[in-house]
Amino acid sequence: MSVLILGGHGMLGHSIDFGLKPTRQELDIFDYDLLHRFISENNVTEIVHCAGAVGGVKANNDYVYDYFMDNIRMNINVLRACKEHDIKKATFFLSTCIFPEHASLPLREKTIHDGEPHPTNFGYAYAKRMLEVGSRCLLKQHGIKTCCIIPCNMYGENDDYHLENGHVIPSLIHRCYLAKKNGTDFIVWGSGKAEREFLFADDMASIVKKIHLDDMTDVPLTMNVSPGCVHTIAEVVELIVKHIGFSGKIVFDSSKPEGIMRKNADISVFREKFFDFKFTDLDSGLAKAIEYFLKNYSSVRK
Repeated sequence: MSVLILGGHGMLGHSIDFGLKPTRQELDIFDYDLLHRFISENNVTEIVHCAGAVGGVKANNDYVYDYFMDNIRMNINVLRACKEHDIKKATFFLSTCIFPEHASLPLREKTIHDGEPHPTNFGYAYAKRMLEVGSRCLLKQHGIKTCCIIPCNMYGENDDYHLENGHVIPSLIHRCYLAKKNGTDFIVWGSGKAEREFLFADDMASIVKKIHLDDMTDVPLTMNVSPGCVHTIAEVVELIVKHIGFSGKIVFDSSKPEGIMRKNADISVFREKFFDFKFTDLDSGLAKAIEYFLKNYSSVRK
């Protein structure tokens, strides 16, 4: 068995401690011929697809066309590779932003296509939705089963800490760090009242490992993954401030976008298969993520 990790040097890929993890220079997923050759030469039998063009609420809105096209191109190549190489097991990563803007809560896997996604990220969301559609088509026509995982907001080591285009936690960590360093206010986008679920990347990597290395069978075609705990952005800010040691003023800027106010997920499908899995609590996970950020500040993506 040889497992190919696509996106193996991103945040989640960094936490996955097995498989082949070629760099972008070694394997350009946009080039199908290169992907085909790499799979053939390395006898790849399983794929974990966690590569993607992705960002926070501002980036998703500003680069809506780019994110749609880049993710569609990657996903089509991966689906084609699964078919042409008869891949035995594949895990694909989606995002909770694929759910309809007005979906009922908690978010359930069967409601993915029940309406338009939020207008701030519809390009990215539709590209990810099509990966789920392609996954079902692959099974129906060619009998190749894949698993589409829909994680809640992931965070962890080796994240992208861009101040404007990063996801909420890494962007907040970076802003808080700079506010402490420069003696300025800590500016937080939005009211702080938006609620999210957060998943430590190491936990997601452990689940991927169980699926692929423990030879797990009957993995659901699509499943939400989340610890099942909801936190306001203000609560996240409080924990970040504690771990960075910031003692200045926190300013919530309600003129900035904050996306959907709440999108907690139903995890009953996940718990049927992973009934005893224990997640890292947010306080502990943030402590590890911030320690990594501070130790590697000069080299992290930002």
